[in-house]
Amino acid sequence: MKALLLIFSLLGCTIQLPGQQVDILPKGKEGIYKAEFNIRGTKINGFLAVKHKRNDALHVSFTSPMGNNLLEMQWKKGRWKKIYAIKKLGSRHVYGMMAEDILLLFAHYQYDKDFVDLGNEWKWKKKTLIPTFAEDNLAAVKVVSRRHHPTKTVKYKHRHERIANLSIYHQGFPFSIVLEPLKKK
Repeated sequence: MKALLLIFSLLGCTIQLPGQQVDILPKGKEGIYKAEFNIRGTKINGFLAVKHKRNDALHVSFTSPMGNNLLEMQWKKGRWKKIYAIKKLGSRHVYGMMAEDILLLFAHYQYDKDFVDLGNEWKWKKKTLIPTFAEDNLAAVKVVSRRHHPTKTVKYKHRHERIANLSIYHQGFPFSIVLEPLKKK
């Protein structure tokens, strides 16, 4: 059965519909976003800088508008390494949710060895991801947990073939991240 799923996922990867873009932050690229973290009713605003290195490492830095470092972490070899985090963002529960949400926002799970593309749904670890495409771009991803209930929704708003807004919302828990890319001049 696993062999059949593997063959099907390989076929699904090679038969991807033309024009559908899933790569939010391609390898070797970086992005700076105006960010708003809503953690249990407390809003923290700032700038989120993300760099996707060529070896599939993801380096994330969140700073306040005044330039204070609030969070810095790196995804490498399938694990997060916390470099620095303030007390509000560094607690075990909040940090774990935020770390997974960043992988979901930037669709970085597609570079993980546990990721399987089944066509109209994706499997990643013990989660089912249900993508929705609009005008050949990724518009939303619903994350379904083990209990078969949607737990998170990732939304992508596109404007002029570019992403204008990335957001993730948790169902039944006051935690969300909203990112707006800063335009390069």
